[in-house]
Amino acid sequence: MAEKQLDPTTCYNFSFFKEIMKELRRVDDNIVPRLNSTDVHSETACADFFKQLAGAYEKREKAINYCLKVMDDEIQKKNKLLEEDPDDYDTRSSVFTDESKRRMIANELVVEDIVRDRTLQVFKNKCRVFDTSSLSLKA
Repeated sequence: MAEKQLDPTTCYNFSFFKEIMKELRRVDDNIVPRLNSTDVHSETACADFFKQLAGAYEKREKAINYCLKVMDDEIQKKNKLLEEDPDDYDTRSSVFTDESKRRMIANELVVEDIVRDRTLQVFKNKCRVFDTSSLSLKA
């Protein structure tokens, strides 16, 4: 499946953003079947799978941080407008909406930590020959 590209409109459409995150989390969702079909006694096979996990995590982290930056920039612009015209209730309402969306996107960082912890635990249990002590899947 072709990877969907992020743009600012994606960040404002939380359903679409979640769909992108779901696609990027597919490697985690399928970890048990994938590891069952991987030679877990081969350090090379486990290392290759670990690299796939790390790559997926990097993409997800970049997506979340990109959208947080987009939201922060827009909120900052609107707050400057409010400094000029504090009675602009449309802008004030828009800032509130944007801040709510930003919190939902920021919550994806918490979800990401949970997913990574779960995945790493499964990976360590299945790929015991691969030493993960010097590596990290943490952001």
